[in-house]
Amino acid sequence: MEDIENIIKDPYSNIDISILVSSVCFDDFLKLYNMLSLVGIKNAEIIVKIDYSDDRYYKLLNDGLFKFKILLYPPLNKRHSNHVFFNDLCKISNGKLIWPLYEDCRIVRGDWFSVLYKYVDSRVYKNNIFNIAIPMDNGKGCKQICGANVITREWFEFFGTVSPFPNLDRWLSELSRKIGRHVGISEKELLSHFPKGHRTLSKKNRKELFYPMLEEYINKFKQNVKE
Repeated sequence: MEDIENIIKDPYSNIDISILVSSVCFDDFLKLYNMLSLVGIKNAEIIVKIDYSDDRYYKLLNDGLFKFKILLYPPLNKRHSNHVFFNDLCKISNGKLIWPLYEDCRIVRGDWFSVLYKYVDSRVYKNNIFNIAIPMDNGKGCKQICGANVITREWFEFFGTVSPFPNLDRWLSELSRKIGRHVGISEKELLSHFPKGHRTLSKKNRKELFYPMLEEYINKFKQNVKE
């Protein structure tokens, strides 16, 4: 009989990069999946949240290169609930690096796996709490808010969330910069593209909700993390 330890162990224990996707359209997810599959992949997983049962996701992922999990529950408040979905996906992920990724994102330059893999166990900071920002093709690189951010497992464990707000890009970009844990990848290494999006929080929302909470997270970091 097979060793009981091998039977009961977590089959996802050896994951370097977890990709989290909140999907609303299979065709868009298929384009993203095909793009991600163009490069050499090892020890990576995709965790996808879908609104309604759809066997096409299972067939695609079951026949592919990634380990995978599928989370199914209703759309709730649509894009205003993005943070809820990504936070839940993160809780069931196993990767050392965690990449919340919108399905309309495209990598237009670079080998995403080899670039990100350099940061697995790299200990850029001794406590390994940092955010990796992938530049967008707006010609301004990491000087702007980047749509694609990759956090470490330690980041999630410390803050307990990917983001408390639906606009993950602004949250992760601003928080990582203000606590000095922002690692910017050059446009020559990796470049992403996003279609023009829609503002989720108004200026009033950001002033009254977003920035006060951002200060709370900054203070938590400063009070508890020793350089």
